[in-house]
Amino acid sequence: MQVRNNYQLEWEVVSRYGIPVDKGTGIFNGDMGRILEINENLSSLVVEYDEQRRVTYPFSLLEELELSYAITIHKSQGSEYPAVLLPLLGGPRMLFNRNLLYTAITRARSCVTILGSSAAVRDMIENTSENRRFTALAQRIREICPGEEEGELICRENGRG
Repeated sequence: MQVRNNYQLEWEVVSRYGIPVDKGTGIFNGDMGRILEINENLSSLVVEYDEQRRVTYPFSLLEELELSYAITIHKSQGSEYPAVLLPLLGGPRMLFNRNLLYTAITRARSCVTILGSSAAVRDMIENTSENRRFTALAQRIREICPGEEEGELICRENGRG
């Protein structure tokens, strides 16, 4: 899995005869692929993404990749997969809610397998609570944009007014 946007990374689509038929740039955070080749002599690794896009990564860029045999529901948001395996073996009630279950199930194109009890699924369906996040974002925006309370934005660039 690509873990950050890389707009310069080149990809190509190769025909079954080994002839390049398309090329472009850009691999993005969350793109899932499969390792096709590791070439220690060239210090490179080839990954194939959706639509047969192949990218050759020099070993120096491997920190942009993560193994993803299994991923969290959070990381899967915005993507679809042929099949989803959803273990519901317990956890904090605040995390196990209807929204999380919906997100997990809608990641699957054709098959969802839920491991756990029907009671756990029922509890998630019945738990409609939405948890608020408490961050300092609003306070930070007010510090950067002091006129925000009056409906006008007076933002400072690089700490200057």
